[in-house]
Amino acid sequence: MIPGIDRDSRPWWEALSRHELVHQRCDDCGRWRWPPRAMCGECGSFAWSWQPVTGDGVVVSHIRTHHSFLPGIEAPYSTVFVALAEQDDVVLPGFWRGDSEPAIGQAVRAVFVDQEGGESLLGWR
Repeated sequence: MIPGIDRDSRPWWEALSRHELVHQRCDDCGRWRWPPRAMCGECGSFAWSWQPVTGDGVVVSHIRTHHSFLPGIEAPYSTVFVALAEQDDVVLPGFWRGDSEPAIGQAVRAVFVDQEGGESLLGWR
């Protein structure tokens, strides 16, 4: 089960399930957007497209969760917040999939955490 799918985020979730990482990008000013939404917060444009991102980033924060909120995700687990290489004010949460505990400033790469039913969630390693 994927949480919080809405009109604006559906293409993002669908891309994750295909093991693709994409983001909305304003067609007028070029800003990347997170979370997905209809209007650019920078220039007010309604023109945007989904474009691939590298999946590279840097850990800016992390937390340890002791109560599972999603079926199939066993607690305890770490959630990391990663600033994207494309634009460092775009920060994405995801499940930690590294071999050791995450560290602030650590370079990471996106991975896909497959769920039952063919859906995927975002992870970082």
